[in-house]
Amino acid sequence: MKKIILLLSLLSSSTIIYSQETEFKFVKEGFTDFVITQCEGKTQSELYKKALDWVSVTFKNPKEVIKAQIENDYIRIEGSSKNLVCFNAMGKSCNTAKYNIEISFKDGKYKFDVINNIEYLYEAGWAEIRLDKTELYYNKKGEIRSTYKYFPEIADYFNNLNFELKEFLISDKIPSKKSDW
Repeated sequence: MKKIILLLSLLSSSTIIYSQETEFKFVKEGFTDFVITQCEGKTQSELYKKALDWVSVTFKNPKEVIKAQIENDYIRIEGSSKNLVCFNAMGKSCNTAKYNIEISFKDGKYKFDVINNIEYLYEAGWAEIRLDKTELYYNKKGEIRSTYKYFPEIADYFNNLNFELKEFLISDKIPSKKSDW
């Protein structure tokens, strides 16, 4: 009986260690490092080229947001949002923020990685949201501090962005701005 329990505990712990995340989470234990998204039937090259099209359609100045790229391997993007970082200070107050993501490709899947910390603009200049030290935003009881109660929405932002990317990659169409010109 002890052997069966030991075997089951080893199997469950190895599953946790080697499982791949499919969505971002902002919790006391940390912000999800990266997510892997499946795109069955798509080659690495197809995913890379289609992701470049997604950047062109999604971002206002695509040439400015692409910070690095290696053909068929990865694309690094610096994006911004007016409502990514929100504080609870006499109501919800949002700040303009910058973030960096890296999208890496393999046959049938891609890795969506939020790299670095998020920078946001406030009266005195730029400051950081520490994604590598999320425990700073939680109290001793493990509850998110009132000022930072909207920080878990950061994960929602990146989950939505990743969802939009996936939908674009698996679609056979490239939306144009207007077809009735």
